[in-house]
Amino acid sequence: MKSRKKIISTATAILLSVASSGFALDLAQFQGFLSGERRKAQAPRPPAIEMLPEESAQNYRSLNADAYYIQGQQNQLVTLGNNPQRDGERYLLPADTRVPDALRPLLTERLTPRQGLSLNGGTGATLIPSPGVLEPGKTAVGVHIQTFDLYNINEVKYTDQDYFDSTISAAWGVENGLEVGFDKTFANQDRYDIDEPLFFNCKYQVPGNVTLGGSFNTSGGYHSAWVSAGVPVAWIGLGGNFGQSEYRFRYHNNNNGFDQFKRARFGGYSYDYNSATGEADPFFFIIGGLVPVNDHLRFVYDFNGDRFSLGFRFNYQNALYLNASYISDGDYENLPGAIAHKRNNNFVFGGTIAF
Repeated sequence: MKSRKKIISTATAILLSVASSGFALDLAQFQGFLSGERRKAQAPRPPAIEMLPEESAQNYRSLNADAYYIQGQQNQLVTLGNNPQRDGERYLLPADTRVPDALRPLLTERLTPRQGLSLNGGTGATLIPSPGVLEPGKTAVGVHIQTFDLYNINEVKYTDQDYFDSTISAAWGVENGLEVGFDKTFANQDRYDIDEPLFFNCKYQVPGNVTLGGSFNTSGGYHSAWVSAGVPVAWIGLGGNFGQSEYRFRYHNNNNGFDQFKRARFGGYSYDYNSATGEADPFFFIIGGLVPVNDHLRFVYDFNGDRFSLGFRFNYQNALYLNASYISDGDYENLPGAIAHKRNNNFVFGGTIAF
C-alpha cells in the first residue's frame, strides 16, 4: 500500500510540474474532430498561364474540288451553314488545316491533277499517262518534238537534213472521271513508208482511285489497255498489248515496198533474228510520277515497260506546261536498222496549253 501511494504521489508531482511549465494540452483543436465536424481544405488555385497567340501560318484551301468535279448544281453537298460545296470537297482537309508544301500533292488533286500531256497522249508524265483525268469541260492541246537519225538498209546514216518527229495531241474532260483524246505523229521524211497511225486514247476512273485506260491504233496495229492507281508524285500500273499477230519483217518487197513497222505504245519487243519475226510484249508494267521542286517546276520520271525517261516540266498558272526529258533506248532502238529505219536521239521537248 505504501509503494502504491508513493507511485501515485510521484506521478501527481510530475503532472503538476509539466502543467506549471506551460506545456498543457490544448484540446480545443480536437473538438471539431471529436464532434464529427471535418473541414475540407481548399485546393490551391493553379497558376495563371498567359495565352500567347499562335504564329501565323498559311492555311491551305483547294480552289477546285479534288474529286469528281460537278457541273451546275448537280451532286452538291449542302453543309449546316447552307453553303453549297462541290462534290469532292468533303474529301479534302478542313480550311484551317496547315498542310506542308511537300505533302500537298499526296493529299490533294489526286483525281483531277493539273498536268500536261504525255508524249503518247493523255495527261501524265513523259511516256505514260497518269491515273488523273482532266476536269469536265477542260481541254488540253500539246506538241512534242523528238529528233532522230535516219539510216538506209546498209546502216548508212542520211546526213542531208535534220530529222524529227512532231507529235500533236489533244485531250478533253468529257464528264466526271472520263478523259478522251487522240495523238498523231508526223515525220519530216518521205524515204520510207513508216507507219505513224492515229491513236485514240481514253481514261476512266472507277471507285477506289483506280483508273482504266487504253490506247487504240486506228491503222490495225497494236492496241494497249492498262489499269493504274496512285497519287501525282508516284503511280503504278499494269497492262497488255493486243490486236496484232506475229509480224514478219523483210528488207524490201518488190510489190509493196518496205514492210510497215508495227510499234506498241507500251512494253518492249521480242525479236528473232533467225526468222526475222517478232512481236510486242503481251504484258507490261508502268510507273511514273511528278515530284514538286517548287510552285512552278516538277521533276518528271516514268517507265513504259521498255524505256524510262527523266526530265522537268515547268508550269505557269496551270495553263501552260513546258517540258524537256531524256528518254533511254529500248527494244525498238536495238532492232536492225533496215527494219526500224530511224534511231531516236534520246531527248524530247514539248509543251501543253490547257484551257
